[in-house]
Amino acid sequence: MLGKRIGQGRTADVWEYGEGRIVKLYYEETPVQGIDWEYAAGRYAFEGGVRTPKPAERLTLDGREGIVFDRVHAPTLLKRIGEQPLRIKAFAGQLAGLQFSLNQLECGNDIPDLKEHLRWRISAAPMLTTGEKSDVLAALERLPAGNRLLHGDFHPDNVLADEPPWIIDWMNAARGTPAADAARTLLLLEMGAMPPGTPLPVKVVTGIVRKRLATQYLRAYLRLSGLSSSDIGAWIVPVAAARLYEGIPLAEKENLAREVRRRLGKRQHN
Repeated sequence: MLGKRIGQGRTADVWEYGEGRIVKLYYEETPVQGIDWEYAAGRYAFEGGVRTPKPAERLTLDGREGIVFDRVHAPTLLKRIGEQPLRIKAFAGQLAGLQFSLNQLECGNDIPDLKEHLRWRISAAPMLTTGEKSDVLAALERLPAGNRLLHGDFHPDNVLADEPPWIIDWMNAARGTPAADAARTLLLLEMGAMPPGTPLPVKVVTGIVRKRLATQYLRAYLRLSGLSSSDIGAWIVPVAAARLYEGIPLAEKENLAREVRRRLGKRQHN
C-alpha cells in the first residue's frame, strides 16, 4: 500500500498511499503530541470550510507515526514563484488573501492559545540571556489575546497552487489574533535561511525576490485586514524569540537573535 516517496521536509517525509491518498510519516524525533495536534487542527480547519486536504486517518506504520491525507496534485506556491518571479505581486496578494480568509474563522478553547504556546517556547529558547527572555515575555504580556484561527507556519511552501489553492501543514495552528499570524509569515519570508551550500548568485537573486515578496505581502495583508504595520510589528519580537526553540539552521537562529536584540534595544531607547 505504501508507494514511492514524493516529498521530504524538516519533520516528515511524504509517500504515496493507495488510491488518491498520501501518508505523511514523521521522523522519530518529532513529538507525538505535535503529530496528534496536526491531525486535530487539520480536521478542525477542514470541517470549518478551509480548503485543505482532508486528514483521513491517524496511524502508526512500520514503527513510524503518520497521518493519511487525501491527495492533491498541485505544485507549491513557492515553486510557482520560482517559475514566474515577475508575477510576485499577484502571488503575494494571493498569499495574503488566503491567510486573511482563514484568520476570520473563530475558534474555541479546544484550539491552543497562541500566547501560552509562545510563552513556553520563549522560556526554553537558546541564544538569549535570562534578562532578554524576561524583556520578550514582558512584551508578549502586553499584546492582545484573540479567538481566531491562526495557521502558525503560513508561507508559500505550505500553499498548493491549484485553482483555488489549498493550505497544508497545521502542526503550528493556534488560537489568537491575526496580527500574530501575519508577523510569523513576514518573519519567515524575510529571514528564513537558505539551505547550506546555496551558491552566492542564487542567494542574491533569492534574497531580492524574497524581499519584494515580503513587502507586497505585508501591503496586501494590511489592506485586507485594516491592521497597521505597528500592529503586526509588535508581534515580531515574541514570534522571533519563540522560533529560536525550533530545529532550524544555526544561521537563521543567529539572524533571529540579532533581530530580537535590535528591536529590544530600540524599545528601551524610545
